[in-house]
Amino acid sequence: MSRAAMYDEVGDPRVLYIGQVTDTAPGPGKVAVRVRAAGLNPYDSKVLSGAIASTAPFPRRIGGDLAGSVEAAGEGAVYADGAPVRVGDEVLGRAAGAIAERVIAMASDLAPRPAGLAVEVAGGLHVAGLTAVAILDTVPIGPGDTVLVGGAAGGVGLIAAQLAVAAGARVIGTASARNHELLRSLGVEPVSYGDGLAARVAARARLTAVYDCHGRDALDAGITLGVAAEHMVAIAAGSAGDELGVHVAGQRARTAANLAALAERVASGEIVVPVAATYPLDQVSAAFTAVAGTHAPGKIIVTL
Repeated sequence: MSRAAMYDEVGDPRVLYIGQVTDTAPGPGKVAVRVRAAGLNPYDSKVLSGAIASTAPFPRRIGGDLAGSVEAAGEGAVYADGAPVRVGDEVLGRAAGAIAERVIAMASDLAPRPAGLAVEVAGGLHVAGLTAVAILDTVPIGPGDTVLVGGAAGGVGLIAAQLAVAAGARVIGTASARNHELLRSLGVEPVSYGDGLAARVAARARLTAVYDCHGRDALDAGITLGVAAEHMVAIAAGSAGDELGVHVAGQRARTAANLAALAERVASGEIVVPVAATYPLDQVSAAFTAVAGTHAPGKIIVTL
């Protein structure tokens, strides 16, 4: 038996509790992972609240991002490059119900964790990291481009902005004033979001692309400044994307191979991924409350 974050009804974080679950052996192509860190994402909060519907029976487990060590490997369990997964491997990736001491994951959803990558950072890298990679895959940029990143201090935006800088683009990022110095330290030109954004951006540069990682004010500014819809991308489908006709970050780049490559770049220090706060499993409700509130840049991580 092992412990997992669970809930018996949708609601606010107070419905979460720590329950006992039966441990099972991994089947073909799967592995059992002893979880050491599990990242929280806005998606998890929406599922918990019922804003995103689920047909899974109660009691339900929660979470997706994880980092940990392989405890058991099923037949034919291999990484994306075909290398076999071995007991004791340190990994990161995703699995359903990841906020738990032990999970069963598809080996193809995991990547080896580089030795220089802190487990807390690795535990929150999958969703935000691969969404950022998908943004640049959907609307590629390079030297000569100037891109506006909306929500550049957020989980996805911070990585997307740094990837854009590394690609050679000039990057302007929206953020609250308290996060401007962080963006400057990463090569991003900060600009305050809100009313008048288009004018503030126009005073700096002519945009060639827009990456919307939070809200839609960056998309609206892009339209005002004459950026073609095909050069703009949102992180999720919704009214803004439908109304403006912009791209939605695609699925093609959301692979374990790309996660492994990104993990190496984070481990080397090329890409900075801060952790805002960590909480032990017994404080999972507090962790979800922190996700919904205002906090420092970086991921909220449950440690085990």
